Amino acid sequence: MYDHTKLVPEMVFQKLLTLLPTMKQKQFGRKRVQKDALLCGILQVLVNGVSWCKMAWCGCSYVSCFRYFQELQRRGKLKHIFRILSRQKTNLAIGSIDTTTVGSFEFERGGGWNGKDRVFGTKISLFADINGQPGDVIIDKGNIHDKDFVEHHVRNTIGMRKKKLNLDMHYMSAVLRRELRKKGIWVNMKVRDQDYHRKRGPKFRFDKTIYALRFLIERLNGWIKSFKRIRFRRDYHLAGFKAFVYLALIIILVRRN
Repeated sequence: MYDHTKLVPEMVFQKLLTLLPTMKQKQFGRKRVQKDALLCGILQVLVNGVSWCKMAWCGCSYVSCFRYFQELQRRGKLKHIFRILSRQKTNLAIGSIDTTTVGSFEFERGGGWNGKDRVFGTKISLFADINGQPGDVIIDKGNIHDKDFVEHHVRNTIGMRKKKLNLDMHYMSAVLRRELRKKGIWVNMKVRDQDYHRKRGPKFRFDKTIYALRFLIERLNGWIKSFKRIRFRRDYHLAGFKAFVYLALIIILVRRN
């Protein structure tokens, strides 16, 4: 049997067992595989980045692990669990948004050329709270501009209070500032003279103390890419890649006591 503590701590493993659904045993047919064996196989693929057919023996075949993971993705269970945990464990009153690009093959869906990083890949946009915990995630093509994700993050987190939002200069847009101000959200961002200069009236405020917390979302990007299955996208279908990202974010949220 594979030692699952090499992948995640025991506390995280037991918490995942309680969060993930258990497949029902049919009246006829062979007995269902134990959920701990299925989870161990899935974590091997996520953490170590191995292919399904090359995973170490964990008490069941790789086909059983793949079918269980595929069923979780098809039913949207991983996304649903992440939404619940993020609302329970995050406070987005002071948050940060940042995007990281995952290199991938030139898949038709979910892939695009990112001119800023000069790589063809898929973008993962994260909305983190003041403690660097993920509150929302959007996964889309690499050729979409980062500031286009902000409106979707705000819409996805309706009901969660948002007061201050840390953004870097790549999100510079006077229109975006005005739209967020109408929603009662103050944007904390450095301003370059060539971007936007206001001759009359109050200037844009910038709080260096709050902006210093942006390193937490950079740390979150590093945590995401520490899962080798996510560091480089090998999944042909975008839905499968999203499922791995949701599972990684669930692990990050569970690790927080």
